[in-house]
Amino acid sequence: MNKNYAASAQAQEDKKCIRRVLKLASKGRGSVHPNPMVGCVIVKNGRAIAEGYHQYPGGPHAEIVALRKAKDKNISLKNATMYVNLEPCCHHKKKTPPCVPEIIKSRVKRVVMAMRDPNPQVRGKGIKELQAAGIECIIGMHEQEAKELNKFYVKWITKGIPYVLMKWAMSLDGKIAARTGDAKWISCPEAREYVHKMRAGVDAVLVGIGTVLKDNPKLTVRLGEIEGTVPDLWRTNRIFRQYKNPIRVIIDPGLKISPEAKVIGPEAKTIIFHHRLNIKAKLELLNNNNCKTVYLQKNKNGTMDFKQIMRFLGGQNISSVLIEGGGNTNARALNSGVVDEVFAFISPKIIGGENAITPVEGNGISKIGQATRLKDIKIEKIGCDFLLSGKLQRGNSKGAGINQCSQE
Repeated sequence: MNKNYAASAQAQEDKKCIRRVLKLASKGRGSVHPNPMVGCVIVKNGRAIAEGYHQYPGGPHAEIVALRKAKDKNISLKNATMYVNLEPCCHHKKKTPPCVPEIIKSRVKRVVMAMRDPNPQVRGKGIKELQAAGIECIIGMHEQEAKELNKFYVKWITKGIPYVLMKWAMSLDGKIAARTGDAKWISCPEAREYVHKMRAGVDAVLVGIGTVLKDNPKLTVRLGEIEGTVPDLWRTNRIFRQYKNPIRVIIDPGLKISPEAKVIGPEAKTIIFHHRLNIKAKLELLNNNNCKTVYLQKNKNGTMDFKQIMRFLGGQNISSVLIEGGGNTNARALNSGVVDEVFAFISPKIIGGENAITPVEGNGISKIGQATRLKDIKIEKIGCDFLLSGKLQRGNSKGAGINQCSQE
């Protein structure tokens, strides 16, 4: 992107159109994964004539939706500009035909895109094909926003493992439950509604067996409990009107879970990781009840390897995981280095007591300099609570110190 273009009126118009594209793309949150969220706007003579977004895996891509709408209106696209937030695809080994040949056939003059597709099967090849056909390509408009929008996809397609969010709700003095284990309710109704929107936007929710035995949660999406103001991050028509329940993932080394637990049932698939042998009858009972049991060997610390778990989930086309576990599960996940982002809901309550439960258990650290640090920090008010979120700084993610941590 040269300096003359960056300062031009055309660049300002292109930025405005890409912002519209990003908003369109976000409508696919929670319904297109593991595919990327993509939006498309076609502009001719300064007027938007067609737009679209990718709605579900196997469905038409955003570019095709917009091209079909323009065709239905019998509008020539000669000298038009197409705006997309992701480089158009050019590969064939997938459910839908590539978009690049259709774009070339449409005779658009320019394609403005926010970012290259990190998929190794594309990664610049789509741009080269468009340029070879004489189509001008502008790349990098609102690139950081585009990468943030599709952070689940970017990590999954490049590393083969899901993007991992971790969430907890705590009191002002850092407790997630009283010394008796009672935690209903630390957070306000608006914060709990926000969490359901988070669930609606991810592929899987993960907890330890301790949470299942103590709380017997459903881990499903239950929206509409309140009418409140929630930040735009999770506010899309797709989530409000047509959400899906995430896959439930349970870390249960001893396979203590009851087949009657609420996390098992027709609402959503459940994956249970364990390292028990010689329990064929229970495995058959669970596997016949919308469950998949997965045997994993213990790691050198005698616990389950979170990296191995994430590799398995990535292989199941799960591109995002929300960890909603207790202190032990959180500590082991943080110590393993799999967590990408933390969401901490802070309630204006004080619980007190050295035996009250904290969000991250284990041995902890011996020096403050060893603490796990966050970056890109955001603070939002949710009802009467505050939400502090941030991404983990890589190379400094083993501060949880859980060598002596028991299985949750």
